Amino acid sequence: MRVFALVTVCVALGAASTGAGSASRTRVARCPDAGDRTTKLTLIEHLRRSPGLLIVGSSRARLAAPAFLQTLTGRTGFNAAVTGGTAADAWVMTRFTADRWPRRRRGYLLFVDAGIATNGVPPPLAADPRARRYLDGDGGHPSLGCRVSSRYRADGSIAHYYPKSRAQRARIVAKSVAAAIASIRAHPPQPEKVDLARYTYFERTIAFMNRQGDRPVIVLNPIHPQVLAELEKYGFPRRKAAHEYFERLKQRLDFVVVDCEDIRVWGGSADEFSNATHIDPVNIRRMLRYIVSHSAGALG
Repeated sequence: MRVFALVTVCVALGAASTGAGSASRTRVARCPDAGDRTTKLTLIEHLRRSPGLLIVGSSRARLAAPAFLQTLTGRTGFNAAVTGGTAADAWVMTRFTADRWPRRRRGYLLFVDAGIATNGVPPPLAADPRARRYLDGDGGHPSLGCRVSSRYRADGSIAHYYPKSRAQRARIVAKSVAAAIASIRAHPPQPEKVDLARYTYFERTIAFMNRQGDRPVIVLNPIHPQVLAELEKYGFPRRKAAHEYFERLKQRLDFVVVDCEDIRVWGGSADEFSNATHIDPVNIRRMLRYIVSHSAGALG
């Protein structure tokens, strides 16, 4: 039954892609996100009912399965996370979903790194006319060959996940962790001067959610324990700055922060990473249980 539903959705989306954000005949560049943003926006258009939970973030959040979260919260959901997801992506996905179902309340899960946000607009987002109406001209009007992908289910979850063998994964993780540590040592983290402009879309998104009567849950993404240990040798100033920023922001906006950077907090395993920055489905499920139980009721 699930296979039939997936095939039906893919056929419908393929038919819709030409008029819903695919590039014109004068394409000037390939799509750098493999169609993630075009696909997620199109899937939202084809949802039969309003999702009770919206997940936004980067590729690190794409394995957060709405079906599993429904077993924890009782809410249906949609995963709107995309490759290289930014605050601008969260803003567009949030607004697009809200405009699709006006005056409907929902829960929100925002997965972010310690840097929290950037002020840029990814070209694949700006290239989609459905997104541009929320961007006020930011990002321009790039022409990209972005097409709807069949890699996602109707709820935005990954349709086919093919894990590597444990030996392959161990080699990938070891190599990427070593590279991350080498980069930290070559460029030791220093306290950063806060650029308020980079938080514009992030704060706009939280404020909009609050106006809808919703209290979002912001999750700090997990970090491989060896990389985290290296960052902590230098005081991990970015994490300190993130928590200080959140405390200031709570004076104006309402949200819950769940810090999942240290996997020991939520019972994660260093063996269940797919590389230095991404955890696998086993760790994702462990983390989601922790997030829901520490969401102060915001997720149901």
